[in-house]
Amino acid sequence: MLNQTFGGPNGWSVIELVAVSVPVLVFIWIVMTVMSLHRRDVYFWSLGSTWTSIIACPLALGIMSLSAWSGLHDPNAPVFQLPIVAGVILYAVAFAYAIFYNYNATRSTMLTISTSLLQQLAVLGVIFLFLRWQGNEVNRR
Repeated sequence: MLNQTFGGPNGWSVIELVAVSVPVLVFIWIVMTVMSLHRRDVYFWSLGSTWTSIIACPLALGIMSLSAWSGLHDPNAPVFQLPIVAGVILYAVAFAYAIFYNYNATRSTMLTISTSLLQQLAVLGVIFLFLRWQGNEVNRR
């Protein structure tokens, strides 16, 4: 009976349940964070840290990707690590700025952490949309 509860006929029912519940929980987390910000009269898109994260973090990732140019002419050349270090520093500084800015705006540790993580999720969304847009441009040609 325990096998049928956790395994189901195909053996994946628990994993399927988790796969369905994770997007729902992420959506609830986003709504709760934005509602908590609004109760404090702070608006997500009006925070300076949101725009700093959306601009600085993809820029840092772009700087890090410049290290791939070291193998352009010689594939056996070692990776040029200075752009990687510079990008990591920029990303860390932008994230630290977001945390301090959010704490000053909300005065709540949990709301600060949640807002900062949501801003990073927005950065991933911007990168995803950019890459999808680039993929569509390639398919149209």
